[in-house]
Amino acid sequence: MINLEIQKSTDNNVLNNYQFFQNQIYLGRNTGDLCIEDNSILPSHVMLEVLGKELLIHPQKGVDFFLINGKRASNIRKLKMNDLITLGNTIIKICIFEETEIPVKRIILDKKLNQLVAEDSNRLPIIERLTQLMK
Repeated sequence: MINLEIQKSTDNNVLNNYQFFQNQIYLGRNTGDLCIEDNSILPSHVMLEVLGKELLIHPQKGVDFFLINGKRASNIRKLKMNDLITLGNTIIKICIFEETEIPVKRIILDKKLNQLVAEDSNRLPIIERLTQLMK
């Protein structure tokens, strides 16, 4: 699980707190788990990955640098809670992280699937297929 807060951005629509129940998330301008409309951010900019008790940030192809607590970084780094990551004009605070176990993911997916069934969502076939692939 990764919990982060976007504190500042040129994209006012993303100023919020986000919680991801997975061990890897991708942040970028128009691809990934969280898309940020910031022209200084590449389409796929960084990946955050929880490995055991550590959170790592991986720059993606073409990323020259990013900032961690105002200090320049250009390769894989360890992060800790309350670190501030600057990607382009966007500042992201790491709130909480911990490794998500597979059974927890399955419970979360089942809850989402049940919610979609109750709503009769048009995304239901896609979610059902993804759930089958995880088994």
